[in-house]
Amino acid sequence: MKVEAQSITQRTLNDDTIIIIPGKTLDNNNAYEMVDVITSAQSRGFKYLIVDMAVVEFLSSSGVGSILGTVEVSRELGGDIILCNLSETVAHVFNVLDLTEYLTIRTNEKEAADVCGVNL
Repeated sequence: MKVEAQSITQRTLNDDTIIIIPGKTLDNNNAYEMVDVITSAQSRGFKYLIVDMAVVEFLSSSGVGSILGTVEVSRELGGDIILCNLSETVAHVFNVLDLTEYLTIRTNEKEAADVCGVNL
């Protein structure tokens, strides 16, 4: 199943895991969409949300907030939000904000899926 909310797409891996793919920017123009997509997935019972950042070229504080504000819900459900495929620029944002220890970040989609117990 593939759902599109403007520039944010989703792909279901199994009953517990979904991949969310933001567009080129994640900022105050679409951070609310990201929150809606994440909270909708959580309310539908997805414990693990993989956010594939491969095409994200710009990440603002609002974009970071859309992820940070939703991580604890997934963790309370026994899952997590896993970020993967971060460009150097996007990774730098998380490093500068000192969030790399708090967030679950993996190199690629396969490593992210491993965290969720899914074989790709």
